[in-house]
Amino acid sequence: MLSGISKKATDLDYAIQSLKEELQAVDDYNQRAEMAEDPELKEIMIHNRNEEMEHAVMIVEWMRRNQFEFGKELEDYIFRQGKIVGIEAQLMGRNGEAPAPVSETKNHNSVSLNIGSLKSKGGK
Repeated sequence: MLSGISKKATDLDYAIQSLKEELQAVDDYNQRAEMAEDPELKEIMIHNRNEEMEHAVMIVEWMRRNQFEFGKELEDYIFRQGKIVGIEAQLMGRNGEAPAPVSETKNHNSVSLNIGSLKSKGGK
């Protein structure tokens, strides 16, 4: 544990450091894939890059679950349509419109868990 800070802060530090390492690995593999001349080597580098992306996303999800403020920011920006800076302007109330909820902006490949109304339609 880092000296003088809580276990929660230490865990967050571990997550952030690991995320930086995973993103650096994504960048490294991506550059190698771009430069590789052998098709099979290129395929391996792309596979490895994608594995590192998976690892990075797992850490981001842990951070979302364990760091309220980080999770709130993700809710504000992830899966929104339009310009990212424009979303910030909407969130800050600079144009009078609230951003569209995530459920309205997900792409058509998203899975919906909307099961509709559970109320009886028979008037009971």
